[in-house]
Amino acid sequence: MNKEKINSFSISTIILSLCCSTFYGIFSSYIIYNTGNSSLIAIIIGFVFSLIIAKIILTFYKQKKDLTYTGKIKIIYPKIYIIISLISILCSIFGYILITYRLTTFLSNQYLIETPRFLISLLILSLTYYTASKGINTVIRVSVITFFLSIFNFFFDFGSLISQIDFQNYLPLISVSLKDIIITSLIFAGYFSIPLIYINVIPLNMINDSNKIGKYYYLMITISFIIIFCSVFTCIGVNGSKITSLFDYPIYSTLKRINLFSILDSLENVSISAWFLFIINISNIMLTYIFSSIKETFNISKNTNIINIIIMIICFMVPNFIFSNNNFNESYKYIYIPLIFTGITLFIIVISLIKLGIKKELK
Repeated sequence: MNKEKINSFSISTIILSLCCSTFYGIFSSYIIYNTGNSSLIAIIIGFVFSLIIAKIILTFYKQKKDLTYTGKIKIIYPKIYIIISLISILCSIFGYILITYRLTTFLSNQYLIETPRFLISLLILSLTYYTASKGINTVIRVSVITFFLSIFNFFFDFGSLISQIDFQNYLPLISVSLKDIIITSLIFAGYFSIPLIYINVIPLNMINDSNKIGKYYYLMITISFIIIFCSVFTCIGVNGSKITSLFDYPIYSTLKRINLFSILDSLENVSISAWFLFIINISNIMLTYIFSSIKETFNISKNTNIINIIIMIICFMVPNFIFSNNNFNESYKYIYIPLIFTGITLFIIVISLIKLGIKKELK
């Protein structure tokens, strides 16, 4: 891994993609369909839960500052680290397949109807593989550019649609049971916060102003929450929760309502580019973790490119078997699987922090 120093702000821009990427393409339709107007309440409660998870992840990140996640696991669990690492790698591969499949399906359904789906998938996988193979510094540079573009898109989109919001669409505010709200908020917290574990790909001592990482960390988490909340707020306010829940891609469908001075059409194609960039960024960081974790776990120093290419071939072929119908609804069947990764990861991190704390006391 490139040991070039980076700053806290640059690495923190990755957080925006980590928190928002799955929401735009997978979870937005799921949460609105299940909780309707109560989605806003579920998101707020979920954000509170996610702050607890984020705090745990940040605390773990600050331990053993010269090591990545895999390096820390090797030290803390010397006898079973291979098993733990393999579980994390496999879960990351599945997550990578799921989000790239969702993007592939969206592009195929909305833009490239006549293009064979496998070509779209091949393009996305090739792009993310190329970026990840260039190292974490390249991934971060792409992330910084994405941050500024996505912030511009957010203000433009929200400002363009706010006049179309009908506040009657938010009533009744509580439209489902408290149980449904809590369950949805917990799922939201898992999807929103657990990807933050991937910042552990970058050892803390690579950051030249690591004392500021906490400030930027929570700042970016808060910005991510604001973007997601305002997106759902706008979708429901413009279309109503019943109509919004019928959309395959609620945010994209809502963006179609933008028409600047009745001159420029199809502005949603520009606005939705933020989601493309989020997906590319999280795919980049996940691949970076997968490649580096395999290398660290098995102490591989040669033929890493061959192994990486094999991983990419697997990621290309697997959707043809698990997503047999090739439609957007299939991803809902797997909505709970990443939560298993959430539970396993949190358990490992909490036990690791306890073990590290006990070792410090013994010293």
